[in-house]
Amino acid sequence: MTMMKRNQNGDFDHNRWLFETQGTYGYGNAFWPQDDMYGDDGEEGFPGGILENMDKPWKPLSREQPISNAIISPYRLLVAVRLVVLSFFLHWRIMNPNDDARWLWGMSVVCEIWFAFSWILDIIPKLSPINRSTDLEVLRDKFDMPSPSNPTGKSDLPGIDLFVSTADPEKEPPLVTANTILSILSVDYPVEKVACYISDDGGALLTFEAMAEAASFADLWVPFCRKHNIEPRNPETYFSLKVDPTKNKSRIDFVKDRRKMKREYDEFKVRINGLPDSIRRRSDAFNAREEMKMLKHMRESAGGDPMEPIKVPESYMDG
Repeated sequence: MTMMKRNQNGDFDHNRWLFETQGTYGYGNAFWPQDDMYGDDGEEGFPGGILENMDKPWKPLSREQPISNAIISPYRLLVAVRLVVLSFFLHWRIMNPNDDARWLWGMSVVCEIWFAFSWILDIIPKLSPINRSTDLEVLRDKFDMPSPSNPTGKSDLPGIDLFVSTADPEKEPPLVTANTILSILSVDYPVEKVACYISDDGGALLTFEAMAEAASFADLWVPFCRKHNIEPRNPETYFSLKVDPTKNKSRIDFVKDRRKMKREYDEFKVRINGLPDSIRRRSDAFNAREEMKMLKHMRESAGGDPMEPIKVPESYMDG
């Protein structure tokens, strides 16, 4: 086993280390320390550490996105013009001192030169920007497809935990929170490695029941997204798009599935928006039953006064 892994260019290949081994605090570490890794022959390598995987050829996991010359060229021209104007301005400022307040003039010139230098440092990287995007096909082929060392094709990607915070269902509508949860659950990632947690600081019953409805609707929405590769995966955003939904869709059952999903989502929204009234009705019914129980108990009691006001405990749904 070699400690270093290199690509065709002789450079260190981080991609071949990434996610292929376990680490002291999770996936992605370079090696897994063994009990004897600090032994006498530790300089020869890390015993049992780095996994040598030659099943698949090395490919970069990201690729550069070209920037149109129609965008970058005018921007570079504008920077050049500003640089020339700035040079003339600083030359004029230095060659025309103010004799009545030289120290103020000197301070202002120093500040202007410093700001010009800072602007140059900030603008230099923007003259040749590099945009990168993850190559999903290479990522899937490397970590999700079967190989001699992984015949079942079990994903080797790390687990992801996502936290959604909410506090007040009046200021943060439950439907918006529910759509956020649905978009997270339907993400294009191994389903067993995605976990979503809701942090409701307000502890509102409305939020709890809305999330229960979202979890039920996810049983329909997530398979639909994965089956037809739906983008975007926020239901409200997807069904609001003003484009042809059948574009780039080859499955013949897409139109039928989409029509059914649109109907299910409309019913889901009605249920979510009707939760406040539903909770209030249940709360009133609960209070009425408790009032009747108290009244019946008072009438059956020997010393009960029928004219005494009845104190009904507050329903948990009133909170």
